[in-house]
Amino acid sequence: MGAAIWLLAGPPFDAPLFGDTVARLVATGRPDVHSLSVVSLGAGWDASAAALAERVGPDDVLVAHGLAIPVALGVAARRPLGHVVLINGPLLALDPLSEAVVRMAALPGAAESMFRPGAWLMWLRSSLGLRRAVNNPYAMDHDTVAAICGGLVVDGAARKALCAWLQSTRTPWPAPHSSPVPVTLFWGDNDRLHPLSEADAAAVSGGNVAIRVASGGRYAWPLEMPWTLADTLCAIVDGDGRTVPTVTGKSRLPPPARRAVRTKRKEA
Repeated sequence: MGAAIWLLAGPPFDAPLFGDTVARLVATGRPDVHSLSVVSLGAGWDASAAALAERVGPDDVLVAHGLAIPVALGVAARRPLGHVVLINGPLLALDPLSEAVVRMAALPGAAESMFRPGAWLMWLRSSLGLRRAVNNPYAMDHDTVAAICGGLVVDGAARKALCAWLQSTRTPWPAPHSSPVPVTLFWGDNDRLHPLSEADAAAVSGGNVAIRVASGGRYAWPLEMPWTLADTLCAIVDGDGRTVPTVTGKSRLPPPARRAVRTKRKEA
């Protein structure tokens, strides 16, 4: 069997963030695909990395979005891999919004107050939450946010695990340029939370780091452009995907896989 592809979702997202990407990969002949929430792997990013390092193979491709980035880099520091793909998230340190959420998770009783499903999911689907993480705000409707984020706060045990995991991100993680594994920063260039300049700075720091641009993509662009992500990952598995031309940023959502997306994005 060939290389496996591991898709890692970091809080606030759960594994269903990559649902359409997984479907595309399987449909194009990639049966060995795993979509995971990093919170489910261990009690903190380092424990999650240690657990995943026991499961991956030397040719596998790790794909990490957002707060899953420390886990992918932690695995790469522990064992050989085929490739690491990092998607819009903290490369060296938390962004101000994530830092605020981590501080909130450390407050007494946070798991039973601020992270209860009603309050937490309402904030995520608001104009102050994940609607700013996509180009089409309808992509973050009630049902979609519940599907891609709700699993992390479904009960008291899950909420406590989430709060503990978030607090672990106060501990530094390996830098991309220190990775012994080839790293591609697959970056949406319309992300105000993690602008392309952050990826540029990481790439010029040395190491085996390259950049690909998902043109027009915001923080949660894998939700809006799952086929773009899947097809690029196929190219990486088949060879050096970093030589494939930069993607256009046009959404290729297969209806009715993402029914919330009701308008087509204009091709860049």
